[in-house]
Amino acid sequence: MFCRIAAAITLNGVDYTIDTLAQYPTGPGATYYQLRMLRASDRSGRLDCYLLAVDTRNPYVGVEQVLGKDQLIGTERLTQMAVRKSTPTHVYYAGVNGDFFVTQGDVGRPTGLTIVNDEFAYTPTANRRLGGVDEQLRAVIGTTMKYSGKLVLPDTSYTIQHVNYTRAADELVLYNQYNGATTATNMYGTELHIRLLPDCRWHTSGELRAEVLSKQVNIGSMAIPSGEAVLSGHGTMQQVLNTFAVGDTLTLKLSLKVDGATVNMSQCIGGDNYALIVNNGKVEQTNFWNELHPRTAFGCSEDKSILYFLVVDGRGVSAGCTTKVLGEIIRYYGAYTAVNWDGGGSSGLFIRPFGLVNNGSDGSERAVGNAMFAVANIPAEDNTIAAIAPYQPICLVPRYGVLAPKFLGYNRYGVLIDTCVQAVRLQCDASLGEILPDGRFLASGTESGTLTAVLDSPSGTVSCPITVRLSAAEPVAFRLDSLLTDNFHPYQVQIQSVINGKVMDLLPSALTWLSSDESVATVDADGIVRGVADGYADIIGKVGTFADTLRVHVINPVRHATCWDNFSNPDNWLLTATTDFNPTWEQTDIAFDYAGGRGAFVRMANPAAMMLRPDTVRIPVMTEAVVQKITMGIRPNNAVETMNITLFAEGLPVGQQTNIDIDVAATFGTDAALFPLHFDYLKFFLSSATAKTRQRFAMNGIWLLCDKYIDTNDDLPATRVHDASGVQKCLTADGVVIIRNNRKFSVMGVAIK
Repeated sequence: MFCRIAAAITLNGVDYTIDTLAQYPTGPGATYYQLRMLRASDRSGRLDCYLLAVDTRNPYVGVEQVLGKDQLIGTERLTQMAVRKSTPTHVYYAGVNGDFFVTQGDVGRPTGLTIVNDEFAYTPTANRRLGGVDEQLRAVIGTTMKYSGKLVLPDTSYTIQHVNYTRAADELVLYNQYNGATTATNMYGTELHIRLLPDCRWHTSGELRAEVLSKQVNIGSMAIPSGEAVLSGHGTMQQVLNTFAVGDTLTLKLSLKVDGATVNMSQCIGGDNYALIVNNGKVEQTNFWNELHPRTAFGCSEDKSILYFLVVDGRGVSAGCTTKVLGEIIRYYGAYTAVNWDGGGSSGLFIRPFGLVNNGSDGSERAVGNAMFAVANIPAEDNTIAAIAPYQPICLVPRYGVLAPKFLGYNRYGVLIDTCVQAVRLQCDASLGEILPDGRFLASGTESGTLTAVLDSPSGTVSCPITVRLSAAEPVAFRLDSLLTDNFHPYQVQIQSVINGKVMDLLPSALTWLSSDESVATVDADGIVRGVADGYADIIGKVGTFADTLRVHVINPVRHATCWDNFSNPDNWLLTATTDFNPTWEQTDIAFDYAGGRGAFVRMANPAAMMLRPDTVRIPVMTEAVVQKITMGIRPNNAVETMNITLFAEGLPVGQQTNIDIDVAATFGTDAALFPLHFDYLKFFLSSATAKTRQRFAMNGIWLLCDKYIDTNDDLPATRVHDASGVQKCLTADGVVIIRNNRKFSVMGVAIK
């Protein structure tokens, strides 16, 4: 419907740039846009915006409001609503939160006019702004509304004061399924259970004819079957209803006027008490909500056929906005008229199957009173891909940049059925670039152009274009400025450029490479660095006027297992514990006086870098105390905060050595930027089953294991044992027994290999 990328907008008199982070179809006739707006002057004042545009002229598009748990009273998350209501042929594929709602007492009850699937669900006494669609799915957005209802008799008529509203003295009220299972009225009145005649259907303006199915007098709380209704009268209105009998036919006349015009609204949600944020193409300048908050807006095009759902995040990295700025944004993207709906922590945009796509200010998705959804009404379930689309149809790529676009797959009705389509082939002209052997696009050409994506699907060959704009002015740099490596871990130098806030890789083979000392580290034509011998070397890459340097520190392991610290220098370690434990070093063991207490622990800390690239960190531990958990604090080199890792949480065996292994790749990943790892602490949590005596932890150091080292028969952490005489011994991996000292332990150990 429209397409903008890296454009500009003026918000409240300030110029902003717009970065389009995502743009793709979400369902029939609908396109989703993820936008980031920053002040043009200093790239601050961030606004994260999430926009959905829905063309209601698409034959498979429907628009439906959902009440929390399908009742006026109650709340529910958007994601739960969509899952609960969807079927294979009736798919709720996108939606936003709706009206302001009651937060005490009748929690969830909307405050404004509420119409669900052609029925009045709630007719308030106060006027608020509103938005929704009529029976032809044309938008209806207005400032004032006037509801009226009549019970029409041959010679007179009686006013139906409300729909699903508490019945007062001498009032006639219409109740339907959205009120709940019953009318919840007291016993002082008469109630008629009615059902529309076969040739009638519910609507909000016009005449309705219904049959009386049952009657209750002075009972109250009449049941309301789904799709049917109850007329409830009190006082003088009870006398009127008493004249009806089961089987009688009655006539209702309902009417709704929005800004003076009679309409048959199919769905309606109330807004705020301010002016419409956009009215007939003009953004409201005076009567607006002048506070920064997360916001939700609903708008439409001038011909009322395109609906706009907009959410702006706030109260975090995204600043939030006033309703004036909200109006300026939605107007910029095509809305001719728009209303402000509930904001704050309620603001949310749902996209199937991703869930909530914005970042709600509560930190998690909030349950809301109601929501408006775009719905796919399709003839049959279909899981065959008939069309594909990229997440971004327009991409800015630097010269020699590498692009690996991801694709979404849709069935023949436009329903999104695959969020990561495989086996897509890329094609392009040589003037734009080339396709690498691994299928990625390389911007090696000199002109912007079109990249074509092709998929062979069971429905036939489908394709889609991606517009590629070459950019030569973006800053380029090595991702890392330093590297710790060895002769077992080759590293592919990563060259990156940042375009519109998105990081993009450049092809390393497009650069020329040089090592300042090949006896320490080498680099090949593809930018792959290999450590040779211990020392430092600079790896230099150049292309055109660009050049950057990677400082490489090579430390090769000299054996399979290297002891990083054997506790021989207690001054390096800070021992702390629960009060009165008094932990101390006894040679390389930690001894302490266990006195019990909740949350008892012993902590040993030594913030220091592990100057090696281990595959495994091993801590051999033997304990007399009953240890129920061990945690470790460790910080990867590319992190600011220490990671707190639970190493052992099921009780440590007493009296035998246990090797606690940390798989580095599984725990931290394989990114070269992780190294060196920075050790912080070990913390032993003690069970109350521990005897209140002198206790001891025996540890044979902290070891760094290199799984790729060829000779695995070198020194490993020894296992402590004892014999009947109480002489402590140390059994090495090759079976040699070495007498260490004459301390007595009541523990047993086994050799390790």
